[in-house]
Amino acid sequence: MTTRLNTTISLTDPADVLAAVPHMLGFHPADSFVVLTMHDLASTPRFGVTLRTDLPCPMRICEFAEYLLAGPLGRQHAEAVILVVVGEKPNIEACSDTCAGACQGPPPKKSTVDECDTGPPHAELIDVISDAFRRVGIATAHALWAPEIRAGAQWRCYSDPTCVGEIADPQGSAVAAAMAAAGSVTFGSRDELRALVAPESDETVERCAAKLDVLTEELADGYDPNKVTGDLRIVFAAVQRTANGAALTEDDLVRVLLAVSDTRVRDIALCTALGDTARAAEELWLTLVRKASDPELAEVAALLAFSAYLRGEGALAGVALERIEQIQPDHRFGYLLRQAIEAGIPPTDLAVIARDAAEEAQMMLEEDGAW
Repeated sequence: MTTRLNTTISLTDPADVLAAVPHMLGFHPADSFVVLTMHDLASTPRFGVTLRTDLPCPMRICEFAEYLLAGPLGRQHAEAVILVVVGEKPNIEACSDTCAGACQGPPPKKSTVDECDTGPPHAELIDVISDAFRRVGIATAHALWAPEIRAGAQWRCYSDPTCVGEIADPQGSAVAAAMAAAGSVTFGSRDELRALVAPESDETVERCAAKLDVLTEELADGYDPNKVTGDLRIVFAAVQRTANGAALTEDDLVRVLLAVSDTRVRDIALCTALGDTARAAEELWLTLVRKASDPELAEVAALLAFSAYLRGEGALAGVALERIEQIQPDHRFGYLLRQAIEAGIPPTDLAVIARDAAEEAQMMLEEDGAW
């Protein structure tokens, strides 16, 4: 879920909406169900969040509708939604033995539009979701289908067989231009986004791990009562240098990595997600995620996920959390952040945590004479 689009662009045609979806998500979705929330319909309608999930098991559609309303969409107070289905085949892989007896029968045999023109695939999904939304006062403004979102792909409406067309080039859309101007990148797929947070190389990770071991041993001698404030100075200085365009050496990066591996420092460093240096901090966390070995990865990946979500990059936050879950499933902060995102808690609400962290950082550094 994301709120990447923070500018005014008029989208009046279904083809324009479909071309905008990849940029609103941060990547081109495949085999996906996408919900775009709409607000302020009585004045100037605007989009809220954009939610993407895998297509559900065809036999668990009712359960899927309940999940959307109880979780991600429950807090959004949407007046209407635009529903978008991308893909043709039903997601049988999502089914399990527990599906038996759910609200839907076996998946339909027809999964594509043929000469009989039975309409777009996944019509049952749209019917059930639209009905569930209607019962809680959320109108379905439009329901669209496309096999994929690319230039020239055919799209169709679920409610009107004459409502058809071709998707314009998503890269040439007004939304794409706005995103490029804002410095946001739209990836070709979710796998490309995952590659962004993947390890740089085995050699780099091993070398940084060795340097970290040496540094840990060097700092292990003696008790330093000012360790937290010292580590905070190192972290904030690295963020500022990154913002100034100054290169950090690998040794500098390892020192930051060690500093934020202390959860006290990590929690206070959440405040870097606010202010003029927020993008620089996120760049630093991303660099460290690609270099960190498993024991130290979780804390810096949590910082990256938190920062990305506050900035509206829900997809980037998601893949950062995936890395935590792969190596440390019981990581408390990662788990809480995942729960917050899935519950649909807006980034503005989570920003309160960062502001509290900023106040704590200022108080600690003032006491140490370093603020």
